[in-house]
Amino acid sequence: MRSEEKPSALSWKNIRDENWTSQFISSHSRQKIYLKKIQSKDSTDSGVTVFLFHDITSYHGRFHHLTSWFQNNYPSVSFVMMDFAGHGLSTGTRGHFEDFNHLVEDMSFVLKNMSKGHNDRWIVLGHGMGAMGLLDLINRFDESLKHKVDQLILSNFILNFTSPLFLFEKKIAEKFLINSFLINQSRPLSIYHAHEMLSSHEDQVNYLKDPLIVKAPTFQSLKALNEKVKTLFQESYFLDKPTLLLSSQSPYLVGGGMESFSKGFKKGILTKKNYSNFQHDLYNERDSQTLFNDIAQWIKL
Repeated sequence: MRSEEKPSALSWKNIRDENWTSQFISSHSRQKIYLKKIQSKDSTDSGVTVFLFHDITSYHGRFHHLTSWFQNNYPSVSFVMMDFAGHGLSTGTRGHFEDFNHLVEDMSFVLKNMSKGHNDRWIVLGHGMGAMGLLDLINRFDESLKHKVDQLILSNFILNFTSPLFLFEKKIAEKFLINSFLINQSRPLSIYHAHEMLSSHEDQVNYLKDPLIVKAPTFQSLKALNEKVKTLFQESYFLDKPTLLLSSQSPYLVGGGMESFSKGFKKGILTKKNYSNFQHDLYNERDSQTLFNDIAQWIKL
């Protein structure tokens, strides 16, 4: 039986200037989860902290352009980033997780173990899988966190995998009598190709060269995400935080999925922005300054 030990507390180490790192042991996977904090350059009585949660196959470094732009234009904003287990600088099998709830629990641990001042504002931003985790976190995982989170930013999070992919497990198992563990650890699909991630050829080449990008997640991870997608469309009915919904073109977004999701919001709390000229990795597009400025204006910095 897997141990349910309490994760270790956060202890931050300064690596340079305003940059700090930490790690904790995930209670379920027992992996070391990497955290990075960029402290604001301005000392104020009240500040804004943005928590960034990345997509599957990705890691905290894909938010570099976002954090750098804010440091130059709004130095009072702090950032906290986490690499999911099996991603980036966290340990674990690359692109693999057994249970989606384990990822959400790690996200919860970060928010629980960060101190929030009385006048501070916390904004949580999730991209793709990170946004799916935030919806679970805010709506059902831990009610106490609702009082810590002030605003919510969600981008490109409804993923659509074709049903033939999930017939793969049954057919292979029946034909070859392969152990389910081996199937779950297999990598049948590279879900994000460079041209679907970014518009610029140069950026696509750099994306493919990035050693921390997972080229193909495990089959178990895809199954866990697919199960989560089935529950996403009802999530918006339970949200009561000001929410910014960001979308761009992507073959893995359910047709009309973001639009269907947005219909469940209570009146007056949703703002939608669409960037039809961007690919899936919208925070790393050449014209992403437009997106960053939209975020800053919505946060009301």
